[in-house]
Amino acid sequence: MKKQIRLHRRTVLTALVIYLTILAGTVRNFDAAAFPKPTMQTLSNGVWAAQLEGYLQTHLGFHNTLFQMKSRTDLLVGEKMIQGVYVTDEMLLEKLVTEDPPAAETLAAPVNRYYEKTKLPTCLVLVPSASEIYSTMLPANAVNAEQGSRIQEVYNAAENGIRCVDAYNVLSSLKDSYLYYRTDTHWTSYGAYCVYQSLIQKMGFHAVPYQRFVVSHLSTDFRGDLYARTLYSGVHPDVLDWYNNENGGRVTGVTVYYADGRIEERSTLYDASMLGGNTMYRFYLGNPCERLVIRTSVDNGKKLIVFKDDFADCMMPFLAQHYSEICVVDLTQTGERYLKMEPPEGYTQALFLCSMSGWDALWG
Repeated sequence: MKKQIRLHRRTVLTALVIYLTILAGTVRNFDAAAFPKPTMQTLSNGVWAAQLEGYLQTHLGFHNTLFQMKSRTDLLVGEKMIQGVYVTDEMLLEKLVTEDPPAAETLAAPVNRYYEKTKLPTCLVLVPSASEIYSTMLPANAVNAEQGSRIQEVYNAAENGIRCVDAYNVLSSLKDSYLYYRTDTHWTSYGAYCVYQSLIQKMGFHAVPYQRFVVSHLSTDFRGDLYARTLYSGVHPDVLDWYNNENGGRVTGVTVYYADGRIEERSTLYDASMLGGNTMYRFYLGNPCERLVIRTSVDNGKKLIVFKDDFADCMMPFLAQHYSEICVVDLTQTGERYLKMEPPEGYTQALFLCSMSGWDALWG
């Protein structure tokens, strides 16, 4: 009796996509030499399917409809991940993998050096990803980096005078709330507010009570970067909120410094032109820039310098309630260059606020 070859389900799915693609007439520049040749082993273990998907990325004009069809087929046969994103009933969650993660001492070193050099009172906040907080939603065999323990290791390696904020436990204790977007990698403004309450106390202020903010829904159909990667519409779209303390500090001016040398003056933090598409989160500070200087109506002489990735963007409206001026430096645009410079004259505190994934990417 002939031995039966059991095709890997990924092979079957990829073959289906190829067939539909040929029918749609979207294959272009067919390169016979580069086309991966199947063998019995690669057909059965799914390796050929992976090789072929890579080929199609170069030689196939993927239409959204075709990609969505393949994604839905994957889910029907039990696949729980699309383009490095786990699909659950309630939200999309990014696969967190840190290959050969850097030592905690390496990750703490940039903050330690800045603190030792400037002697400014300094806070450090590393924010876990939604995949860490909602890890119980992941498939049983999901691969996921454990950010909670790694964050604590970095905090333990920080200099004694640096105040570290335990965002992980704050968010874990409130995980039944709307802390992270369902279709985007970022936290919501409410998630940022919950951590702000702990952070601002470490910085010597009382948090503005939640009830003093007027919360406006800017969009109720936000589909973010995780949706853009998967085109999976089975998860409810997100709500993008604006928190406004009508009787508190207000922003009086913003100077934006771009990497290409342009300087822009604005009267507000926000960029309403971003309220559309999958980059709505940029509403909070606008397009990426090297740094921006925020001036407020708060007349206390307190000035804060913030080193951040984009997780910090929706935190700025809360911090603006306590400082007359905030200089915001985007480390993803500048690297360590600004850390080696003296802080602007008159600045009294420093804050490092990044996602753990972003921090790994910066210094790993």
